[in-house]
Parts: sequence; C-alpha cells; structure tokens
Amino acid sequence: MEDLTAFSFRIPRALARSIEAAAKRLGLTKSEYARRAVEEFDHRMMQERMAELSQQLAAHSAAAAQAMDLSTADGLR
Repeated sequence: MEDLTAFSFRIPRALARSIEAAAKRLGLTKSEYARRAVEEFDHRMMQERMAELSQQLAAHSAAAAQAMDLSTADGLR
C-alpha cells in the first residue's frame, strides 16, 4: 500500500454531507472519495500550469526565432 499521511482540514457541513452521500453511492470511504477529489484537482492544476508554461515557452521561442530571422537580414550569413 502507498505510504499515506494524515491531512486534516475543515469543510462546510453541507459539503461533508454531500461527500458522505457520494462516497456511499460509489462504495468508497469518505477518505477515499476526498483523496480522489483532491488528487483530481491537483492533477488539473498541474495540467493548467504546464499549459501556461508551454505557452510562455512558445512565445519566447517565437521571439527568439524572429530575432534570428532579423539577424540574417544584416547581410551576414
């Protein structure tokens, strides 16, 4: 089994009831349901960050390519 650690936080009662009901419907413990939800959120945030960094890198690469293209216009090859 994966090495787990405890992580505690407070949530609104309505959310706790929703988690409990959904976990029960899915045959999961509340902890497993919450763990999966946090993992999914963490994964989504990582994908968004990677997409943001990819866009920044693409813009930087495009600027560098343009600068190189302009440098060939100086007559030197």
